[in-house]
Amino acid sequence: MIFWLTIPRIKLGLESIQQGVTGMSVGENIKRFREDAGYTQKQLAEIIQVKEPYISALERGQRNPGKKILPLLCDALGVDEKTILFGTREEYQRPLSYEEKVLLAATESLSKDQLREVIQYMMKLKASGE
Repeated sequence: MIFWLTIPRIKLGLESIQQGVTGMSVGENIKRFREDAGYTQKQLAEIIQVKEPYISALERGQRNPGKKILPLLCDALGVDEKTILFGTREEYQRPLSYEEKVLLAATESLSKDQLREVIQYMMKLKASGE
């Protein structure tokens, strides 16, 4: 989603406005929060169900997240939209549901390989719509 500020004969996209405010672009913010979360581009792409080149294009500033992707990015990275767009460090952390807490507790003692299997199974469930 691109917001435009129109001044007579001058158009500034969100990237230009934001760099003037925080010094970081939307793409740089996405990359920073992705790395802070410990995700690779491929992992983030899997989580929000897009292709890896899309994440790369976002981070390089070649694309901006659309209104459908932005909330998914925010949830995956644990930040709010304002943080992604403007680089403010107001952390967003929604409370975990009972089911999420049970799932976390159940996975605490699993090995990395076992966790990967659980993740793959969950992704298959999500894809099948069950």
